Amino acid sequence: MAELNDKEKRKFDVIKKVFIGEITKEQAQKELNLGIRQINRLLIKFKNEGKIGFIHKNRGKPSNKKVSDEIKEEIINLYITEYFDYNFTHFYGEIQEKYKLSYKTVDNILMEADIISPEAQHKTIKLYNANMKKAIKEKSAIKAQIDLYNTRQEEERQKHFRRSCLLYNYGQEIQMDATFAIWYNGEVKALHLAVDKGTKKVLCGWFDEQETTRAYYIMLMNIIVNYGIPKKIKTDKRGTFSINNVKAKSKLNTTQFGRICDDLEIQLHSSSDPLFKPNVERENKTFKGRLIAELRHENITDSIAANDYLNNVFIPKINELFSYPVNPEKNDMRKNTYSFEELNVIISDQYSRKVDNASSIKYEGKYYIPVDIETGEILSYARNTECTVIIAYDYSLLCLIEDKICILSEVKAPEKKVYQKTTKSIEEINSSKAHKPAPNHPWRNIKS
Repeated sequence: MAELNDKEKRKFDVIKKVFIGEITKEQAQKELNLGIRQINRLLIKFKNEGKIGFIHKNRGKPSNKKVSDEIKEEIINLYITEYFDYNFTHFYGEIQEKYKLSYKTVDNILMEADIISPEAQHKTIKLYNANMKKAIKEKSAIKAQIDLYNTRQEEERQKHFRRSCLLYNYGQEIQMDATFAIWYNGEVKALHLAVDKGTKKVLCGWFDEQETTRAYYIMLMNIIVNYGIPKKIKTDKRGTFSINNVKAKSKLNTTQFGRICDDLEIQLHSSSDPLFKPNVERENKTFKGRLIAELRHENITDSIAANDYLNNVFIPKINELFSYPVNPEKNDMRKNTYSFEELNVIISDQYSRKVDNASSIKYEGKYYIPVDIETGEILSYARNTECTVIIAYDYSLLCLIEDKICILSEVKAPEKKVYQKTTKSIEEINSSKAHKPAPNHPWRNIKS
């Protein structure tokens, strides 16, 4: 025999008291909140059936209104395959006529199958994500559920697109900066970063002892080779990028980095205001909060390993978490058409010089002669011929002279003759006899 539940047991106990005369029917009315006719019916049921009469007649029987498992499976598959981007109200309106179910029933069917609406609240999304992660880990989720979960994740990311992402194209503006911290090995280093404003992607990073022009060259080279040539670069006003009190906008009155940007047709803008480049400033904070701990955890103590981990592990992970995908229709990143040899010359330090009367070029106290790259032949040029000394990206020493790129080969200067200081006293020098020519010296044969 089935047991009474709490509600039925309470009702049975009260009616029993009425039957044996412990309480009146009026008291039972108040206690059970029932009418006098209902109390009389219960007394008859107690007298004729006993405890069994208080058990609900539908106990253990399936409900006539219960939705079959086949209908549930059909609704779930229909939503996943055809209506996955509908909210539940919209979906219910589409299937209402066919299935004749209430909205709450449809909602319960979908929620029990770990399916949420695109317009679900944050609390529901959080619970859904936790359930799906557990199901995926335990391999209990079917492929359709996993696909829908990935779709919902992408929809959630799309909801939080910043307005700047809609206004800026990929490659339209790259922000560069360096920040100092004790990143690894207990020493203060400079972390250089380059961030795209449109997608929030960190394109490249580099550790160096200080904030150096070389580090910015490395980042620019990597951006061009791996992504393309950006339209604009924003930086602060350090000496690498800006020369104060420039009267004429020419290559002679710009920095080395500014000349490179001119050659690559990149706009270079500089400002000392941190709000001028907020995206890279925000990434600086993010990297300090995460990268220092990861470098310590990975036991990284040298620059080579740190730069390798930064660009091959950490930056891809950060981009996957916080950046947005590139929209091909909003792409200002110009395709790189330069070879490495051409970029090697463009991304370089260049200095103006003149050829001297020995057809050599003086640079940093040393003399060099131009040599043909292809033949190895020494080239000669007239005195005062204008030329440009190039310290290439790979540190090779080149020269641009009369629109021709040459190798500079160092010329060893002849050893200077060292004259020893005389040890004679002034008296010995004054008393020394004048030199007397030999008797057969030609001078003696000169007739007056």
